[in-house]
Amino acid sequence: MKNKVIYGIILAIIIVGTIIIATIGLKVDLTYSKNVRIDIYIGKTFENKEIKQIVKEVFGEGRVIVQKVELYEDMASVLIEEKNAENIDEKIETLNSKINEKYGVENKVEDAIEVTHQPKIRLYTILSPYIIPIAISTAIVLVYVVIRYRKIGALKTFIAYLVSILLSEALYLSVLAICRIPINRLVIPIGLLIYILVITVLTVIKEKKYNSYVVEEKKK
Repeated sequence: MKNKVIYGIILAIIIVGTIIIATIGLKVDLTYSKNVRIDIYIGKTFENKEIKQIVKEVFGEGRVIVQKVELYEDMASVLIEEKNAENIDEKIETLNSKINEKYGVENKVEDAIEVTHQPKIRLYTILSPYIIPIAISTAIVLVYVVIRYRKIGALKTFIAYLVSILLSEALYLSVLAICRIPINRLVIPIGLLIYILVITVLTVIKEKKYNSYVVEEKKK
């Protein structure tokens, strides 16, 4: 009864997550969403939080990412949401003036600032480098466990591994969708960790069952 309740909850989460993904999609981090990249040469060292504060003063509240670039860390790369980029030429002038005032420099917009409008990156583009390697590794694992545990049920073993892997990843994506957790650079490593963990746990369980079977067979 307890197991049925747990499986029911998992199935409900996956169904709700699937509906959300099919209708409104997954939420993506600013890096992967439609954004505007502003490369700013300052000519002096700076703190990311200082540039972030100035950017928010100019472009308004919203998601902002600031990174230092170049060897001497005197250039900033800023990402802002596309929706905050209205009247961008005027805002860039204001941004440049505020940075000049803050750091005591006299940079000109045309020399110090470059603006790039970046399109949204599709989820498939993010996942595509991992699809073939994971498919190959899964196929190898399935072949191995079917051969290894054939005496305790090859078909049952195959189904158990395949269903567990698919359900665990579907549950992971569903939780991301329902909780509106942004897709970022950590999402794929965590997904791979879940994949490895599921296979490891299943293998430990199957190995114990196989060893018990071998012991029973020896007694006979």
